[in-house]
Amino acid sequence: MFHRRAILGVLMAASLVASGAIAVAKNQKHHNGHNLLGAKLKQNGKHEVGKLGASTVTAEVNNNKVVNMAAGSVPVRKVKSKKKMASLTPGVTQVSASHGMQLAQADVYYYAYCFETPTDEECYWYPAEDVIITDGWVEYVPI
Repeated sequence: MFHRRAILGVLMAASLVASGAIAVAKNQKHHNGHNLLGAKLKQNGKHEVGKLGASTVTAEVNNNKVVNMAAGSVPVRKVKSKKKMASLTPGVTQVSASHGMQLAQADVYYYAYCFETPTDEECYWYPAEDVIITDGWVEYVPI
């Protein structure tokens, strides 16, 4: 004979296992931080580059390099990727005309400051020459 509590316990466990497999997709937005800063990349200080809800997204520039970004109290994540997530050079296509020559391929990374809210993830991408590269940059994995 089954007890009501045992059946209820099995149903609860099954529902927890099933709900663990469900992931909520977030809206992902990738911004070209280099273009958003423009000439401000040559000016030391904090510069507004966008909005994240009610928070203003700012980039802190020192000696022509982005040293930090902030968006109010939203936590920031520093990521890197070999894939160009935001078009850093719009309208320009690079073509190789090697004609039989093998060119060495170097690993080129792009760096981003990502902000995550319950519904969105917004990343501001920069080429390596625009940021100070220290420890703490992790490979970008889309959420």
